[in-house]
Amino acid sequence: ELTLREWVESSGGGPSKRRMLTRPEKLLHAWAEQWQERKEKQTKWYTFVENPKHMLADLADRIDDQRIDFPWAFTGATAANVVAPLLTSTEGAEIIVPKGYADRMADVLGLKSVSKGANVTLIEREPASLLYRYRHSDHPAFFASAYILYLDLLDGRGRNKELADHLREQLESLWQRN
Repeated sequence: ELTLREWVESSGGGPSKRRMLTRPEKLLHAWAEQWQERKEKQTKWYTFVENPKHMLADLADRIDDQRIDFPWAFTGATAANVVAPLLTSTEGAEIIVPKGYADRMADVLGLKSVSKGANVTLIEREPASLLYRYRHSDHPAFFASAYILYLDLLDGRGRNKELADHLREQLESLWQRN
């Protein structure tokens, strides 16, 4: 499919055939269109944190203290603003967990289920969303890949689009270097 769309260049043949993505922006745009159509379970929770600016660090400390045995990653505006700072403040935290693990993560974090006033959203997804998660050098926590962060910001809330554009600019500068 990528070859048919002329988004990759191929060299060599057989088992040693190499493909190089030449139009990453086109692939990301197509991925974003598909991303909007997905269905996923999101649950809203509340937890007390003394200083909301330290929410990610506080939640990460709680997770580390419990030594959970399943993958997870921060995503959304607060996480993206750590990776590509732009906004002066963000609210809440979004955490990707494998399908069926939201209640377990809520227990680990001591979260309370709420219909209003949530400051934590747990998002249950297929494991592919947790591929290429990484520990950020300034925060003791796992973050979703920059591509997943970008896609999650396309949800139309608040200033997420502005932050998504800023993150995409950083991704594009990476593509130009490679």
